[in-house]
Amino acid sequence: MVLSVLIADDHDIIREGIKSILQNNEEYVVCGEAGNGEEALHKSEELKPDILLLDITMPKQSGLDLIEQIKYILPDTKIIIITMHRANIYIDKAFNLGVNGYLLKENVVEDLLPALRCVRRGEVYINPKLSQYLIDRGTKDKEPDEENVILTERENDVLRLVVAGKTAKEIAEALFISPRTVENYKNNLLKKLNLHRTSDLIKYAIKHKIVDVEE
Repeated sequence: MVLSVLIADDHDIIREGIKSILQNNEEYVVCGEAGNGEEALHKSEELKPDILLLDITMPKQSGLDLIEQIKYILPDTKIIIITMHRANIYIDKAFNLGVNGYLLKENVVEDLLPALRCVRRGEVYINPKLSQYLIDRGTKDKEPDEENVILTERENDVLRLVVAGKTAKEIAEALFISPRTVENYKNNLLKKLNLHRTSDLIKYAIKHKIVDVEE
């Protein structure tokens, strides 16, 4: 199935660069472009893209202000932020608003297709270089008493592979279990740790040294 992609960025060169990455890929088609926040909202409503690639800093309306509106109008549209901003406050707000991925413009060439594949599977993508920011951000959700949470060896194995960006099928093959069992493990991990998203699992895994941020 070919997915439609809308590119919203106020720099022509960035939009052209993204189009060049996608132009020979049969899984995605660029359905439109927007050069400012207001245009991004109108184009999203008009074109109803499967995936919106959204900059944060744009004229007329910022990407962060747009996320909630677009999620309300088009709940099935996946949103991937592509930005120059590394600061915790931007990453934190973006994920709290429900984005599906967060990329840096400086890494977009190597990150874009892996991010699209990840989001296509219904997962969350963030560049491993930014994982430390998920640890540092203030946790707003009440967490369980971490000293009393003990993960089994198999839960740790599943968590490591989730953080590595493996699909349920790939994890199943690596651990010789079924994909359904993998999904059960992931759901149980979220429940056990009082977490809500894959990005929260990444944060937890690195914070507790289950994976190394440099891996």
